[in-house]
Amino acid sequence: MLRRILPLVTFIVAALGPSPIAADAVLTGTSNARSSVPTAAPAAAATPTSAAPRHELGQSLIFLRIYTDSLIVRVEVTTEDLEAALGFGWDPDAVTVAQVRSRLDSIRGYVEPRFGLYGPDGALPLEFDRLGSLFIENARFVQLHYRLDGPWEIPEMMDVFLSTGFDLDDDHRNLVVVEHNWRTSTFFQEGVEGQVAMILSPGNPRQALDLTSSTVFRGFLGFIWLGVWHIWIGIDHILFLMALTLPAVLARKEGRWVPVESFREALFNIVAIVTFFTIAHSVTLSLAALGVIELSSRFVESIIAASIAVAAWANLRPTLGIKEWTIAFAFGLFHGFGFATVLGDIGMGREYLVLSLLGFNIGVELGQVAIILAAFPILFALRRTRLYDWILKLGSWFLIAVALLWFFERAFDFNVPLGPILLAPFRALMGGG
Repeated sequence: MLRRILPLVTFIVAALGPSPIAADAVLTGTSNARSSVPTAAPAAAATPTSAAPRHELGQSLIFLRIYTDSLIVRVEVTTEDLEAALGFGWDPDAVTVAQVRSRLDSIRGYVEPRFGLYGPDGALPLEFDRLGSLFIENARFVQLHYRLDGPWEIPEMMDVFLSTGFDLDDDHRNLVVVEHNWRTSTFFQEGVEGQVAMILSPGNPRQALDLTSSTVFRGFLGFIWLGVWHIWIGIDHILFLMALTLPAVLARKEGRWVPVESFREALFNIVAIVTFFTIAHSVTLSLAALGVIELSSRFVESIIAASIAVAAWANLRPTLGIKEWTIAFAFGLFHGFGFATVLGDIGMGREYLVLSLLGFNIGVELGQVAIILAAFPILFALRRTRLYDWILKLGSWFLIAVALLWFFERAFDFNVPLGPILLAPFRALMGGG
């Protein structure tokens, strides 16, 4: 029996700890591992794609971020290939950032004649931006960043050329990766690689990147899905909604909870909660995306955690007479800033800003409505039972405990190893038979 329960307990613990705050990954420098953050929206490159790229020896990569007002390009070449081509005298496995920087002119002299992007009118005038590096377990990559600034007409077809390494090894392969293209629902996230659009080989080093499938509507649908997915993976948003939903099938009478008489009354309570939560987070999401108001991420995430505790505490104190919709509105303002962090992480900028905000908001609403539709009928059916009284009380105390743990983790920047602590008794019992 315990062996059947353990996977469920493991899943619950994984969902609750550590505190679910989106982490910003730093890819340059001398880190020995690459961040792997699940993509919130399904990435789709301009042509049929394979899995996300892996950095390995025997390959170079070119990353593209396609915006309406700029084109950002990053070329990555291994230190092993650069040593083989240029003979710096490096140990490819022990190259430092300082060594790479001292050889920048030579590196650019090797790479730039071997790569380019071409539109209908010829080569795109890319300008060198900066040098970067990626040192991971199995290879070390030098990163050359380029950009094209100013409004430009995104072509239907764009030729991509990259032949670095082909003069060294016939088995060498170069990958073309689309990291951002709003119209194909491909959204850039720091620490999350895009999808491979093309594989270049010595016999075919220049290929056409097809952008004809790019549409504004496809990008709009991508942001809807991004909103839905963020709600579904945002355990703190879900718990806040659950804390507000628990008393929605009840009414206050003489300082205590009693079951509502009709489905209509319960439905009105739910609609009020969702409506005021939507209004609140839509306002602050828009203000944050427009750059009108900026708040510290730690402050916002701490308040979001506190909102769960406040909503749950109100469930245990019906004498206070606090309406759930007022809690939804007050703290929904801070949840909106939390949602804005997601849009900031994908580098949305002002590209299709109105459609992006609208699509993301619609997705958030669809996501929360799906959650409520799944839970609400069950809560309504159980509202007259003693079981529901236990669900309300124990559920609220549980939410308070989790919320306070998250609050202190976020506010004071420490992590409680909740998983090992909670799983230890189960593992001990299993080990004992």
